Amino acid sequence: MNSNSNQFIHQTAKAALITTVALALLLPAGFASAESGLVPPAASAEAKSGGTAASSARADAALAKITQDEAVAKLRELFPVLKSANVTRVQLGNNDYYSAGTTQMAWTIEWEYQVDSGGYGFSSIIDAVTGDLINTYINVPLVDDTAYYPPKLSRAEALEKARSFITAAMPSLKSENIQLVESRFSDLGSEVLFGPVQYSFNFNMLRNGILSVADDLIIGINGNGEVINFNKMSAVQALPSAKPAISKEQAKKTFTDNFNVGLYYTPVYKNGNVASWILGWKVEEQALYSIDAHTGKRLDNEGKEASSIPVSHETVPLGKEVFQPLAPGKELTVEEAVKLVEKVAALPKDRKLVRQAKSTAYQRLDQKVWMLTWGADTEGMQSGMPRHSYAEINAVTGEITQFQMEQYMYGEEAKPQPVPAGSKKLTPAEAKQKALALVNRMYNKASSNLKLVEHGGTWSVKPDGKGYRYEFINYYQGIPVSGNNISIELDLYGGLQAYTAGGSLDYSKLTEVPAPAISKAEALQSYLGQYDMQLQFVRLGGYSGNGGIGDSTVKLVYAPLTADNGEMSKVLDANSGKWVSLYERNGRTATAGEAVDLKGHPAEKQLTELLKYKVLTLDEGGKVNPDQEISTGDWWTLIADASTTYYKGYSGAESKTVAGVSPESPYYDTINYAVNRGWISRDTVVRPESKLSREELAVQLSFFLKYGKLSSFLANDAVVSSFSDSAAINYKGAVALAVKLGLLEGENGKFDPQRIVTKAQAAIVIMKMVELQGKLDQPIV
Repeated sequence: MNSNSNQFIHQTAKAALITTVALALLLPAGFASAESGLVPPAASAEAKSGGTAASSARADAALAKITQDEAVAKLRELFPVLKSANVTRVQLGNNDYYSAGTTQMAWTIEWEYQVDSGGYGFSSIIDAVTGDLINTYINVPLVDDTAYYPPKLSRAEALEKARSFITAAMPSLKSENIQLVESRFSDLGSEVLFGPVQYSFNFNMLRNGILSVADDLIIGINGNGEVINFNKMSAVQALPSAKPAISKEQAKKTFTDNFNVGLYYTPVYKNGNVASWILGWKVEEQALYSIDAHTGKRLDNEGKEASSIPVSHETVPLGKEVFQPLAPGKELTVEEAVKLVEKVAALPKDRKLVRQAKSTAYQRLDQKVWMLTWGADTEGMQSGMPRHSYAEINAVTGEITQFQMEQYMYGEEAKPQPVPAGSKKLTPAEAKQKALALVNRMYNKASSNLKLVEHGGTWSVKPDGKGYRYEFINYYQGIPVSGNNISIELDLYGGLQAYTAGGSLDYSKLTEVPAPAISKAEALQSYLGQYDMQLQFVRLGGYSGNGGIGDSTVKLVYAPLTADNGEMSKVLDANSGKWVSLYERNGRTATAGEAVDLKGHPAEKQLTELLKYKVLTLDEGGKVNPDQEISTGDWWTLIADASTTYYKGYSGAESKTVAGVSPESPYYDTINYAVNRGWISRDTVVRPESKLSREELAVQLSFFLKYGKLSSFLANDAVVSSFSDSAAINYKGAVALAVKLGLLEGENGKFDPQRIVTKAQAAIVIMKMVELQGKLDQPIV
């Protein structure tokens, strides 16, 4: 969901949202609806749920139609591995605060599994009325997680397994009422060649024949066909009427009449980092509001009628106090970083600094930041998410890039802080001036680089009425910059509650471009042709900012969607008129069928698999170039891409030379990752641009497979001495190991150690290693 009006909420809760997604498969999250798609006759015009409503519900044992014994028995039937686990606690009630719409009429069962001297604990939740499974996560090592390539189940077979499991796990839900969510993010990062195979599927529900994106179900299955996690999130217990009062054509007209685009400098990402910028026509995100199917009104992302006043950008006046960056060459101490935060925010008196760390900024290895956490004690920080305050401060400039008075504050009201002596509640006008003064103090050259985003109406008043919020946008050469807005949240007395300044975007590649060749009218027509309106049940609102979750609203709407399921990730270049993808990988991802130079190649099968798993990509001409010689850096890039999709720009290492490779090298991320994984010694000097010989490949294989020491015992092995050119082999033990494992072989009695490895030959070796997984005494990666 992308909208300017919701940008503030997304930013202030950024860290919390990332963590919620990361833990989605680990923690109880949500409630499976007691309805199977039928709307109760007494259903109100809108359904509300959230922190207050959910927490006020109480379990009534008399209403439970499923006993606790039946719930436990069902779980053991669904997950046979649970027969070896012990039930440690069962209670009627669901105190899960990770999603809205929870119910107290659910059995929460806590499990424990003993392995040697250690224990593993996890929980499951089952609806006490319908018997529907709501949530469970089977913790390792309870399940066999050693399904490697090729897995017992293909992705298609795993999908069928997921569908049949859902039918068994949720008896109130008919199989025809689940719909797979297909998107460019589907199963992202879960299918790689090295490591256990796992599949993840995301489903929405059909309710009365209408898609409900408010109902979300995630199921995970390993390569052996075992279901390892199940999450029914954001369930809906009561829905608004499924009968729209306006037609699709009326909704489309309202959408078209309010549609608008703006000219922005927009970053283009490659492998997670900003690779370039374009001047592009971009949809004004408030133009993508849904249309209420009952009233015909446009709804903002909080479920309220959208303001009729267009969003505008106002000048930020120069403040009396302005931010002063640190002198060049100086870095903040942790004490200085703490003082900078205390100057702008009044931390609760019962909190002290319990965690401090200096690291690199997210996606910016050239920026060092202090990450500080204040809590009531240090013990609580090691488990769960107790109340705490959090800040990030640029250690080189002194800028505060993120602050949250309450981080991860879900499902509970914040403890009221004492009102500062002599203070009074601010009017909206006074709060606005306070925000302008703060942004001058906290952001470098705020009056020159920023403008205040005015949403109109009462948007600046927080949805819960307990404070104010403001959003600022960067400008460059008189044009707004997309993707790095600044947000400020204040309490009713003007106290800083949350601040996000982005800071991760690299502006060094942003240069002024000529006036646009494509007119706004042309851009409008190009974009409008991409959208259609779809009737959906959607959940709006729920995030109150500052780490909290408020009430949410479920409504029947006409939602504007594109052909790729609403994920418009392209921007219209204002000069070329071409659509530019904002998120790219190196090369052009495609299937083997699209490759023009694979058919009949001896390594066609192996190269096809590497294309399938996105280890290889096609060039602009649709070629793989199988006989192209590769370098050492190319080899490690193939290995890294076969092992994970998340290593470029995310390693967390400081921006300094690693294994002789500087941060400026195109192979830096690859070598950095290989060093961190122990595939390359940090003391080694790697020359990633040098061509990779067969002998050097054998050496790399010995270390990748963790047999570096073992190879030294094979220096005199008969395998090597049998080659007629054995005298030319310097690293005989490594060659012997590679040959014994079947990864490399000789030809015509020779090993040919100095012959350069081609892309096809590397693909053959990689697939041989992939098939070795599970057959060695230790994992390959």
